[in-house]
Amino acid sequence: MNKEEAKLKVIEKGGVIRDSISNDLWYLVTNNSDVKSKKLKKARELGVTFIDELEFLKMVE
Repeated sequence: MNKEEAKLKVIEKGGVIRDSISNDLWYLVTNNSDVKSKKLKKARELGVTFIDELEFLKMVE
């Protein structure tokens, strides 16, 4: 599933897409949460829950 398809699934289920990391972000979908990017570091600091693609697919079924 590509990124646009995933976004549509979230919207279909009543979810909201965020393009940035902020306090109101609940989940960040990533298959590699060990990367040292600023985005992932900020998400960790804010206590965002990291989920992988399989967890995401279970949530949007």
